[in-house]
Amino acid sequence: MSRRLLIPALVVLIVAGLAPLAVMGMRVVFEPSAFQTLTEPGTLSLLGRTVKLGLGAAGIGVLLGVPYGWLTARTDLPGAGVLRGMGLLPFLMPPLFLGLTWVALINEWLVDHEWLSIVQGAPLTIMLMGLSFFPLVALFTARAAESIDAGQEEAALLAGGKRAVLAMELPLVLPSIAAGACFAFVFAIHDFALPDYVSSKGPKFNVFADQAFASWRIDKNAARAVASSTPLVALTLIALIPALLLRRRGARSTMGSNFRAPDRLRLGKWRWAGLLFCLFAFTMGAGVPLARLVWNAGGGQVAWSFGHLQESFTRALTLAREALINSVSYAAVAATLAVPLALILGHCIARARRGWLLLVAVVVPISVPAILYGIGTISLWNHSGVLVVSGKDLLMRFYASGGIVVLILIGRYLTFPTLVCEHAVSNVDPQLEESSLLAGAGPITRLFRVVAPAIKPSLVGSWVLMFVLTMRELDAAVLVPAANNTVMYRIFNMAHFGRVDSVAALALISLFVVVLPGLLWSLFVGRKLEVLP
Repeated sequence: MSRRLLIPALVVLIVAGLAPLAVMGMRVVFEPSAFQTLTEPGTLSLLGRTVKLGLGAAGIGVLLGVPYGWLTARTDLPGAGVLRGMGLLPFLMPPLFLGLTWVALINEWLVDHEWLSIVQGAPLTIMLMGLSFFPLVALFTARAAESIDAGQEEAALLAGGKRAVLAMELPLVLPSIAAGACFAFVFAIHDFALPDYVSSKGPKFNVFADQAFASWRIDKNAARAVASSTPLVALTLIALIPALLLRRRGARSTMGSNFRAPDRLRLGKWRWAGLLFCLFAFTMGAGVPLARLVWNAGGGQVAWSFGHLQESFTRALTLAREALINSVSYAAVAATLAVPLALILGHCIARARRGWLLLVAVVVPISVPAILYGIGTISLWNHSGVLVVSGKDLLMRFYASGGIVVLILIGRYLTFPTLVCEHAVSNVDPQLEESSLLAGAGPITRLFRVVAPAIKPSLVGSWVLMFVLTMRELDAAVLVPAANNTVMYRIFNMAHFGRVDSVAALALISLFVVVLPGLLWSLFVGRKLEVLP
C-alpha cells in the first residue's frame, strides 16, 4: 500500500475517529476522582440492566435470526428471495420507531395497569431491541449457510438424510451466528433513544448509555461521563473482539478452490410452517410498526382517512423539510467520503503483515458509547479564538456548520465499510495486483482500477450501509448543536412533544429515504449487495 494513499486515510481516521476519544480519555487522566461514580450504589444495578438488555436482545436475535436466515438462504421456502430482502427492514428502522409504535399498542391492548407495569420497562425494551437487530443474525447465518460446499452436503444427505445435513451444517454456521449475536449485543447496549423513550412512557429501565447522557446533560461533567461509561466500553470489547475473530472464520469456513454452491433443501410439508415463521418475524419487527405508523399518520381510531394521511405528510414536510434535507445531505456526503477511505484502510488490513494493528484502530470508535463520542467531539472542537484568520474564527465556524456533523458520522461509522471492504479484498486473488504491478501500474491504479472493480458489490454495499447507519444516527449527534436540525433529532423531540400523526408521517418519510438506495440498486442492477462487516 502506497504511503500517498494510506497517510491521508490515517489522518482522517485519527482526526474524525480517534481524537475525540483521546480527548475524553485525557479528561479522566487529569480528574481520576471521576471514577468514584463507579462505586455508587446504583452502578452494579445499572451494569446488570445493561447486560440484561444486551443478552436479551442477542438471544431474541438468535431465536428469530437463525431460522430466518437459514430458511431464506438455503431452502425452497415460498418467496425466499423476497422475504430475505424484507427481513432487513427491522434493522433499517431506527429502534425508536419500534418504540413509538409498540408502546402505543401495548398501552391499548393491556388495560389492566398491573399487567402493563409488568410488560413495560425491561421486557418491552428487550423485545424491541431483539426485533430491531435479529436481521444482523439472519444475515450472518445466511452468508455462512451459502458458503457450505455442495459436496459436503450431498455426502451428509446420502449418509443420513436431512437430519444429517442439519447436524453437519450447524457447527459450520455457528461462528457466524455467534458473530451476528455479538454485533446485536453491541448495537443494543449502545442505544440510548429507545430505553429513554420506553422509560418515559412507563417503568424506568435505565442503562449505561442513559447514565452517560445524564452525566453530561445534568452536571456538564465530561470526566464523570467518561468514567461512568467505562463498564459499557468493557462490555463492548467483550462482545466485539469475539465478533471480529468469528466473522472471517464463519464466512470462509468451508469454501475451497473446488467450491460448489449448495442446492436449496426441499422442506416438503414444512414449507408452509417455515413461511409462517418468517412472516411472523417480519410482521413483529417491521409489519406491525409500519402499519401502526400509517394508522397514526392517518388520524388513528379518532378519524382515519386518506385525506388526513395526506395532511400529515404535508405538515411533516413543512415542519421538517430542512431537517430531512440536512440528514440526507450529511449521510450521502459521509458515505461518499467514507467508501474510498474504507477501501484504502480495508486493503491495508487485508494485505499488510501487521494489518491487525490498523484493524484495532479502526474498531476503537465503535467500542465506546455514541453519547461519549459526541461529548468528545464537543470537547475537541468547541474552542473559540484558537484559529482566527482575518477576524473570522474558523474553528468555531466549522463547529457550527454541517461539516462537523459529517466528521462525526465518518468518525463514528467508518468501521463498518472498512470491515466490509477488508473482507472483500481478502477474497480477491493477490496475483491480480501482482500482474498489474509487473505491467507498471502504480498503487493508485492497482487499487482503484484492479481491486475496486472486482469488489464493486461490496463498495456499493459499503455506501448503502454507511448511508443507512448515518441517516438513523441520533445518539452521537444529539449533543452537537449543528446536528440538532436533522430528521432523527426532530422525530426524537416530536415523539415527546409533537402531534402523533406528524411524528408518524415524518418517520415514514425518513424510512422511505433510508430504504431507497438499496431498493434502487435491487430494481435496476439486480445483483446482491455485500453489506456484512
